[in-house]
Amino acid sequence: MSATEGRTLRPADAPAPRPRRVVSIRVIVTAAMLVLLSAAVVSVGTVQERNARRALTAEIQKRLLLEARNLALAAGGAFLNDFPELTLLPLVKELQEGRQELALAVVTDRDGVIEGHRDSRVLGTPYRAPENLRPAATTVVLAEGESLLENSELLVARAPVRHPNGSFMGRATVGIRRDYLATILARARRRQMIVTAVVLGLGLAAALVLLSVLLRPVGVLRAGLERIGRGDLDTPVALRDRTEFGMLADTVNAMAKRVKQAQHDLVEKERLTHEMDLARDIQSSLLPSSRIEMDDFVIQGSHRAAFEVGGDFYDVFRRDDGTVGLAVADVAGKGLAGCLVMSMLSAWLRAERDRHGSPSELLAALDERLGESLRRGSFVTMFYGILEPATGRLRFASAGHSPTMIYRAVGGTVERIESDGIPLGAIRGGAIRRTLIDRETLLGPGDLLVQYTDGINESFDPAGREQFGFERMETAIRGAAESGCLGVLDGLRHDLEAWQREGERLDDETILVAGRRAPAGRKADPETADVSALEDEDPAGWLKTARAIGDRLLIPADSGRLGEVRGWLGSRTRLHEIDGDGMNRLSTAIYEACANITEHGYGEDPTEVMEVWWCPSGDGGAGYFLVRDQGKPFTADNWVASDFEDPKVWRRGRGFGLDIIHRVMSQVLYRPGTPDGNLTLMRFEPAIADDPGAKSHA
Repeated sequence: MSATEGRTLRPADAPAPRPRRVVSIRVIVTAAMLVLLSAAVVSVGTVQERNARRALTAEIQKRLLLEARNLALAAGGAFLNDFPELTLLPLVKELQEGRQELALAVVTDRDGVIEGHRDSRVLGTPYRAPENLRPAATTVVLAEGESLLENSELLVARAPVRHPNGSFMGRATVGIRRDYLATILARARRRQMIVTAVVLGLGLAAALVLLSVLLRPVGVLRAGLERIGRGDLDTPVALRDRTEFGMLADTVNAMAKRVKQAQHDLVEKERLTHEMDLARDIQSSLLPSSRIEMDDFVIQGSHRAAFEVGGDFYDVFRRDDGTVGLAVADVAGKGLAGCLVMSMLSAWLRAERDRHGSPSELLAALDERLGESLRRGSFVTMFYGILEPATGRLRFASAGHSPTMIYRAVGGTVERIESDGIPLGAIRGGAIRRTLIDRETLLGPGDLLVQYTDGINESFDPAGREQFGFERMETAIRGAAESGCLGVLDGLRHDLEAWQREGERLDDETILVAGRRAPAGRKADPETADVSALEDEDPAGWLKTARAIGDRLLIPADSGRLGEVRGWLGSRTRLHEIDGDGMNRLSTAIYEACANITEHGYGEDPTEVMEVWWCPSGDGGAGYFLVRDQGKPFTADNWVASDFEDPKVWRRGRGFGLDIIHRVMSQVLYRPGTPDGNLTLMRFEPAIADDPGAKSHA
């Protein structure tokens, strides 16, 4: 996937996104507070105005009734005279003098005849009450004979005039204009509104000041968060506040510190990952990349680290005297620390390997060097042997390493040889020399030497209760011995993985197998092997034949490592004689086959591996390649050759891998999903590699 895939790109001429409109929370809270405060004040003012109106109305009614009572009391004395009108006329005039609000003041006798009025002309005439009078709603307590009446224009109070003996003598009536009452109520309402407005104004001003002070931290927090959004994690949010805003500022500052630390940790993790990749590459470069063949012997090993890198080590090398050195070591420690010690051990082994003809002497020299560098408590167990390929003679010594196992073809038994020495670096001062012993054995035809680290025999089952053990190892070796070195490696791996059942790998796992070929009658001869009928064989036969006569390359499903194919091909039997162009075409074809598996079968998972087998046949570099993988099965049997005369094909720019493979190889067969994995068989003829066009004319 390209760097731009997975996200939407905006065209160059597309308008820039409009900035998001933001409403300040300070504005929202302030507006909400103003609305709520205004509503509260207005509601309270309205209730108070209604209550004041009721109280004022009741007060006016009470005063009007009091006027009527006073007039009735004065009229009671006047009625005792022969001419009551002479007393009542000036009394009523005085009552109404200068009081425009009083619409009427009348005193009548028991017959309703007017006895008191400010207009003398109506005295002695029947009294006619205002029309449409009705009882008024009031909270004033009325005495017997008293009443409060009203119509649209007047509010009237009546009080009885009584004789001193209590008998009814007449009635005093006092009326007030309602517009006067409305004027008084309006005046009171205005005063109430003024008071309410003053209170509301003061309240709003206080609320604005208070909210401005309380919400001022919001702007500081927003500015701080914007700085963090721009990547400024060093400038803290400076806010001294004892409210939740202060706690929020402290939380934001702590978050910024954690984000900065996380960025630092991420960079450090990427740096460590890069260094671990380099360490893994260095460790891989220190281990043999393929099997070694000398005379009748085939030597092959495998290594799997418990972590990215490990402390196990093995090496196979030719010595100056023509013998072969075999070394397997296990550093007390895993991971990067074990890898560093392993790297030192590898360097010292290369420096010392041709100086000592005795395995025990070389181990003693390594112990002396390690004693200068290892911290106390650290040590290394190691097996070292010197093999004479011509005779099968093997001299070896072991410094506290796992028992050596030797499969004997005669009898089909497995010998187990325990170690006598102590580990390298365990005890300083040369004490190891008193424990090391050179042993010697002879490897006959079909015999196999198996040396390993304790990550094999000490591997636990998923429950963690039982180890794999030596007996299971011996059973696996006997069962796979006839398939040679690779068969033993695969057999041990298969049985070990079945034992672990996806359990956690706790230690590095390393195996080295050195086997002497059986006589020609027992195995195919790579010089004369015939593969003409391979396409008719069961795919299991392909792998069996490849294991018997072939040369294997283990390569990870990592695009960056596929370039190792070229170097491996250049050192294979009979292939090194192919000219430059032919080798370029051949390595490109094998590269494309592995690249297809890496991409489509393994999904670019570098922890997975592929096997590439080269099986020579006849003269001139002819033979076949077998690629085995355990990835997702896919087939290319429906492949159709690209028409390179079509310009559209060239514009495609990729997808020519199968074209390259089919042009270089004389035959390509695919067998996905077999019990042994996915198998790809490619027959190779140098003439076609030298001239790919020859295939199309054949």
